[in-house]
Amino acid sequence: MIFTAITMAALSVSANAAPVASKGGYEYDRNRLSDPAALNWNIEQCSHGAITPEAQEKLAKLMDVPQANVRYEFCRRILSAYAKGAIPYDDYVQFAASRVMAPSIAKALRISGSGPRKPRGDGQGEIVLPLLAKMDSGETFKGSTIASGGNGRFSVTSSRRSVKCSGAYDLKDRRPTVVLPVKCSDGRTGQAVITRAPDLMSAWGKVKLSDGSTGRLTVGTVRKQQ
Repeated sequence: MIFTAITMAALSVSANAAPVASKGGYEYDRNRLSDPAALNWNIEQCSHGAITPEAQEKLAKLMDVPQANVRYEFCRRILSAYAKGAIPYDDYVQFAASRVMAPSIAKALRISGSGPRKPRGDGQGEIVLPLLAKMDSGETFKGSTIASGGNGRFSVTSSRRSVKCSGAYDLKDRRPTVVLPVKCSDGRTGQAVITRAPDLMSAWGKVKLSDGSTGRLTVGTVRKQQ
């Protein structure tokens, strides 16, 4: 994927210029990254790349993040901007070939893309997103996720009876796919395997409960192909 060239250039793992893709290859890769699952996978793979201490320190200051988060945040911001068409091909070539940071790339790195949007909840600083789970048995669960103060929690109510299921998650965990424990008021337990969009404002996945029931869930607004 194209992220190899961009990552090599920015993280300075080599003194040589990074390989530069043709414009057709650049557009092909950008179209592939329009699929959130492909984007998340590539962010995760990119985030394991090598980095020099000098580059890590400079990027931490530029992006205003701890040095430990530099690789993941760099990959997430650059690839998300690339997928949206915010980095023109000429800027990419200049960056990959000579490490000259064009304005479009500097802007992508300075804008986190994952900061809280306008609060949707009643509490100050809360972000509330709708959550829906449809089980194969026909049972549905509706509720919401609430992110606030570095912590997240979710709560849903069953369509069949007054059963509530809930759980919690760590907002500092930026892995694209996470496994969350679920506990219900009728004694059922289970887990949800969730894949999150790069902006963390939507997610999709599968849920399985201890009674053997399984289903699919969505958080926020998720495109049909996901």
